[in-house]
Amino acid sequence: MRRVVFALLCALTISAPTFAAETPIKVGKVRIGIDSLPLSFGNPFRTAQIPTIYMTSAIFDGLTRIDLDGTLRPWLATQWSSTDAVTWRFTLRDGVVFSNGTPLTAEAYKVAVDYLASDKSSLEGLTREIPRLKSARVIDPLTIEITLVEPDAQFPRSAAALPVVEPQEWSRLGRDAFGKAPVGTGPYKLVEWQANRAILTANDTSWRRPKVRDLELVVIPEASSRAQALMAGRIDVALGLAPETVKSIESEGGQAMRIPTAQVWGWAFVLLRDGKRVEGPLQDKRVRQAMTMAVNRQLIVDTLLDGAARVGSQGATAAVYGYNTDIKPFPYDPAAAKKLLADAGYPNGFTMTVLSTAGAVGADAEIHQRVAADLAVIGITAEVRSVPIQQYLQYLSRGTFPTDAFGMTYPSDPNIDAIRPLRIHSCLRREPFYCDERIMPKIAAALAARDPVEAVKLRREILAWYHDEAPTLFVYEGVRFVGLGAKVRGFAEAHGVIAYDQIEFAN
Repeated sequence: MRRVVFALLCALTISAPTFAAETPIKVGKVRIGIDSLPLSFGNPFRTAQIPTIYMTSAIFDGLTRIDLDGTLRPWLATQWSSTDAVTWRFTLRDGVVFSNGTPLTAEAYKVAVDYLASDKSSLEGLTREIPRLKSARVIDPLTIEITLVEPDAQFPRSAAALPVVEPQEWSRLGRDAFGKAPVGTGPYKLVEWQANRAILTANDTSWRRPKVRDLELVVIPEASSRAQALMAGRIDVALGLAPETVKSIESEGGQAMRIPTAQVWGWAFVLLRDGKRVEGPLQDKRVRQAMTMAVNRQLIVDTLLDGAARVGSQGATAAVYGYNTDIKPFPYDPAAAKKLLADAGYPNGFTMTVLSTAGAVGADAEIHQRVAADLAVIGITAEVRSVPIQQYLQYLSRGTFPTDAFGMTYPSDPNIDAIRPLRIHSCLRREPFYCDERIMPKIAAALAARDPVEAVKLRREILAWYHDEAPTLFVYEGVRFVGLGAKVRGFAEAHGVIAYDQIEFAN
């Protein structure tokens, strides 16, 4: 009910919070250890995913922002409303300026939208992460009207990932050069790129000035090395750690954060390949349900994820718009799973293959093996094959996985909407590996539903469908592990966006 009430309020007018722009900036430096810098440097249109968002959220702002619990908030936009099914009007925050002193106006956002709507943006992953943009129109200096290609009644949630660049510098430098000298409205501005670090300093003109003068993003590829650097005092924050590592940091006097994500990890079944049905036992939903019931997912969460995650029940987490609280995870019941297999005609099980990525992040590699071991108990032999991440991404983009299943998330980033993962896990995908036309009319209706009550109802029904059909063996709701130095205060991360302006050190 709380989500529905909030959505109703959002459909009217959203009032902006007040920020203290005159807070003194203290001398000091925040050093954050990450596994890599974005290949696109400071181009905010490349993607809204990690690790790029770790960098760009220091320099740029979106129209809106989504809190960790899924609450939609004003950001560069203070109000918004829809004029029809595809048109949204946003009022921009007054007094915001870019780090080069240029005022933020609606014209700047028109430049951003026009670029993302053009053929020139084909290289930008962001165009596949937010609804397709058609055009933008300046109503007045602080009002921008954005038109979509297709209806999306929850577009303000996607607007959290819609950044704005300083238009004159973007036009003067071009895409690639601008990425190396980005100009935004965020709390920090770039000073220098180095081979293994990005050096930034406070944007004194930002509407949300930071509390610490300098920022360094330091590349330390191995998670264990990031943890060691933190404990040795060489960095202040270590991102992307393993569960067991944060325990060591706590024992050494540091701090640990366990941050829930809007992603659900599991095994996605390849039921369609090259547009053709893949024949075999996985086409029977009883088999897919049996596989879920055969896996002791709570034990995986407790032993491999420090008890910090939750067992997955659906393709969304509690923070996601449309999450269905009525859905309960399939129980762990190997005996019932074996009976389901027999009812489906596979009393002796079968053999299958699963794809994972080499050097899987965190505990994922071991989780693959745990899932396979549990399935073996009911007679299913699952061979886990590992490939480099680049090869995995090629399979994903082309929809040509050579295996029967693959490790994959239901990612609700960046708009934290239950519909977002279905752009991958449904017929909406250009080259789908799962496509059931029976659910597509409901998905289309959910995208277009402007009544908040109906929008939530449809999403919950869709999530219930996916739970029952089990096209993915949902294992756990994602969690990220972060280590902090003993004196770090104010660090917060929500869906990859770091609140850089809130970080400070205790005296």
